Amino acid sequence: MGRSVHRWMAMRLCYLLLVAVTAFNEEPPPLNLKTWMQSTSPQDKFEALVARPLNSASDAVNEKVDTFLQRVAAVVEEHDRKKSIEALQQMATNIRLLLQEVVPELLHGRDNSSAMDIDTRPSNRSQATYAQKVLLKLQTYSAWAWPVIIEYTRNAYDDEAITPEIQARMERGTDGSLSYLSSVLVYAWKAAEFQFPVVEAMMEKNETSGETLMKAGCAASYAQLLGDITEMYGELSDSKLQCFLNTTNKTHWKRCAFDATNSLQRVTSAIAQAANAMWQCFGIYWGCSQLMNTAYSQLVKAMVASEEMSDNCNEETHNICKPFAFKAMGALSQAAGQMSSASQDCDIKGGSQDSPLNPYAATPFEKREDAPKVDAPTP
Repeated sequence: MGRSVHRWMAMRLCYLLLVAVTAFNEEPPPLNLKTWMQSTSPQDKFEALVARPLNSASDAVNEKVDTFLQRVAAVVEEHDRKKSIEALQQMATNIRLLLQEVVPELLHGRDNSSAMDIDTRPSNRSQATYAQKVLLKLQTYSAWAWPVIIEYTRNAYDDEAITPEIQARMERGTDGSLSYLSSVLVYAWKAAEFQFPVVEAMMEKNETSGETLMKAGCAASYAQLLGDITEMYGELSDSKLQCFLNTTNKTHWKRCAFDATNSLQRVTSAIAQAANAMWQCFGIYWGCSQLMNTAYSQLVKAMVASEEMSDNCNEETHNICKPFAFKAMGALSQAAGQMSSASQDCDIKGGSQDSPLNPYAATPFEKREDAPKVDAPTP
């Protein structure tokens, strides 16, 4: 009897081990995102609306970069030039397909995160308040521009045909961009003028203190922002004159797609630079926005590189094609890292607390009379 009991217990233990191993190997059931999004918990909302899209995009990019790098390595060793060209052309197309998938996830995460929050401590007449509103305006523009630009680019480079619908949409988008961004350009110039006294005072003192270095960084950030926005505005103006003529052909379409993508890359880079300037100039932390838009800028940079690959991966310019492939891989890898960091460092939109202010800010903002006090970090 005792032996039977022992045998039964041994069989029962084996069964439990089998169930445990099977359960370990099975994928967990999918999370109910709808429930999470309806949750009142900020952490649940952040997980559903920000972290999961960002991590999904980051994982997809990392997986594809591994595949792309293997193909590039094979191309380097390939002695058949025709096969090498075909492989690089296909890779350029696959990069754009990847970006068409992951950029919307990044934008979904960004636009539901603290990257869209304004610090309400500055007074309404403060330069800091206006600067934050301009930064939000640029982020709104960059989200609106992406679907138009990626569709036009895919049509121009991968389908080699521009439909009348996307042509009209691109024309409306260009006109709207010029109108929408004109106020941003005016602000960039006024902001640069606002920094002239800061630079002059800095030159007179000739110091290397933390405050002086922060002022130098602030002035440099504004100069970079001004340059990016001005060049982008000029490129959009040129594209309006050159891209939408009745005589346009495949060459024109590709050139217009390249110019539009390059302009978007300037905008996203300018947003990241402006987010950094918030800290240097006004002492306001916009670190989430800087992470998100740096990732966005790198993804768009990868698309520019993919267009360069499509333009140069041919018999005549084969030798200059491969560097653009490596440039795309580098940009994609950086974007994946930035998205992963943002999933940990950001908060849900409207859920973040006021951050400590930068004690070395170049031009500290004028506070609202009822602004809450937050201790600055120790210098």
